[in-house]
Amino acid sequence: MSFVLVLTYGIKDGKRAEYLALMKKYRKMMKTDPKFSEVLISWRLFEQEYGGVAGTYVEMYEFKSMKDLQRSDLLEHKEFKEFMTEWHKIKDQHTPVTKSIWNTVV
Repeated sequence: MSFVLVLTYGIKDGKRAEYLALMKKYRKMMKTDPKFSEVLISWRLFEQEYGGVAGTYVEMYEFKSMKDLQRSDLLEHKEFKEFMTEWHKIKDQHTPVTKSIWNTVV
């Protein structure tokens, strides 16, 4: 069984290129750092294509277990903190961030 953390949020108008460059660096960090690669099965990023609010993104993180998903040491990682600082600068403050956790059923 796996668990999927789903995040949705918006990015400020005119910041798409900056956001995508930031997310490419983030993906590289997740793939190369053992703290992430040992617990993360997969990560996907989706962009709103039609309907809803323009500039909305969905991230999906798949973990092996709920214990892996809840590891606080990932949040204390220096590069992750730097990423979050940059992310907050381009995140749309008027679009709420939603967070949900899903588990495998079948």
